[in-house]
Amino acid sequence: MKWTIEYLEKDAIVAAKINGVMGWNEHKKFAEEIFPFGRKKKANKILLDFREMTPDFTLLEVDDLPKMLKEIGVSGDIKIAAIHDMASPKASEHTFFKNTANILSLNVEIFSNRNDAISWLKAGSPDIPKKG
Repeated sequence: MKWTIEYLEKDAIVAAKINGVMGWNEHKKFAEEIFPFGRKKKANKILLDFREMTPDFTLLEVDDLPKMLKEIGVSGDIKIAAIHDMASPKASEHTFFKNTANILSLNVEIFSNRNDAISWLKAGSPDIPKKG
């Protein structure tokens, strides 16, 4: 399992592409890397490309993912656009995660292509205000 993270400065989006099989521990490591990177860049828009990733979670772990995100400081002012293969046999896990995240007031949406995901992220989402 590997991932790449980049900052799309023009749109103030932190984008990641994930490849391989991702289980709970890998997802936690990934989250602990990408969200602090976003805070460092003062970006509240996260683009996750899961099309080349195979989730390896139990249903209970999928249910716990939003709780874990909140524990590491992810809040509803961060927009998270997840791109995945809608034809994947694991597509329902992405939908379940989105629904569970939304119940916990996390701002998550799923997409099948990058352009739609970026458009959603850019719509009505100002950057996090600078403190001080």
